[in-house]
Amino acid sequence: MDYKDRLCERIIASLCLSILLPVLGRAQVTVKAEIDSAAILIGQQAHVSLKVTTAKGAQVIMPVFPNKQMVKGVEVLNEKIIATEDLNNGLQTSQTKQFTITSFDSSFYYLPPFKVKVNNKVYSSNSLALKVVTLDVDTLHLDRFFGPKPNAEVPFSWKDWRGIFYLSLLLIILLAFATYIAIQLHNHRPLLRRFRLRPALPPHVWAIKEIEKLNSEKLNIADTKQYYSDLTDVIRSYIQRRYGFSAREMTSTEIINRLTAAQDLNALDELRQLFLTADLAKFAKLQTQLSENDENLLRAMNFINATKLEEKEAEHPKPVVSKEVKRTDRNRLALKSVIIILLIGSAAILFEIARSIYNLFY
Repeated sequence: MDYKDRLCERIIASLCLSILLPVLGRAQVTVKAEIDSAAILIGQQAHVSLKVTTAKGAQVIMPVFPNKQMVKGVEVLNEKIIATEDLNNGLQTSQTKQFTITSFDSSFYYLPPFKVKVNNKVYSSNSLALKVVTLDVDTLHLDRFFGPKPNAEVPFSWKDWRGIFYLSLLLIILLAFATYIAIQLHNHRPLLRRFRLRPALPPHVWAIKEIEKLNSEKLNIADTKQYYSDLTDVIRSYIQRRYGFSAREMTSTEIINRLTAAQDLNALDELRQLFLTADLAKFAKLQTQLSENDENLLRAMNFINATKLEEKEAEHPKPVVSKEVKRTDRNRLALKSVIIILLIGSAAILFEIARSIYNLFY
């Protein structure tokens, strides 16, 4: 029976340990503080890491410093959680909070233990120390001190001056436009110049000038086809201007038929003979004599003279170009308003340029 009792006790003890060990593992809490540099110069920074290991799911409240002062003389610049990890197969977890500190007084500072609350129970870390030192000044050798250095010249940067350049260009354009409007208003002149349009020449005058020009150049035209092509083009253009139908796109026969009802048969006979010779020269490669060319040129002149409009019919009222009418009071007021708006815009741009230059240098 003793053997069996001992065996039962061992089994019970093993069961108790298997139950208690996870519970003990969950209940274990460690708080550890570390500093990356125990000594710094005045104004330099150091980092304090506070690592808390607890059971999984435990409520952890890290210390905070609302007044941004860890101890008197040591300031807290920043604090944040930098790491969180699981341990022991997920039974435990650890959190690490980092504090960035600095000091502007040389001294040796004692950093007391950090207080961490885990499940409403307070745990303390180890304490730390921080030494803040300053540079030694050799007051015995004054010649080692150097005076202030001159101001360094800042290199030119287009990025800094780009906005000022474009604003200045816009200012010049606005002022030039406002000045132009003001001068035109003062001199009672229109903003845009008026152009005189020359009246078109009567069809027969134009045609005769073109034929005379062709006659002066006929010696240089060795190709009969080209000569008659130019001559008939002038006649077709004259007919189109004189009678108002598209003679340039019609055949010779169509033109003759169109003119038959309204014209003298003798004049049409002259034109018919001219078109016949021209068609043979252009399409049948007919080579004509110089005298025949002169005869056909004369036929063209006779047709134009026979069909031209009489002077009384050709007279058109000459376009009357009136003097520049003075602007009405309403238009002048509108232009003056434009000048005021341009001046206000220019003043605003000038102010912005001055402000940009001030910010650039000061």
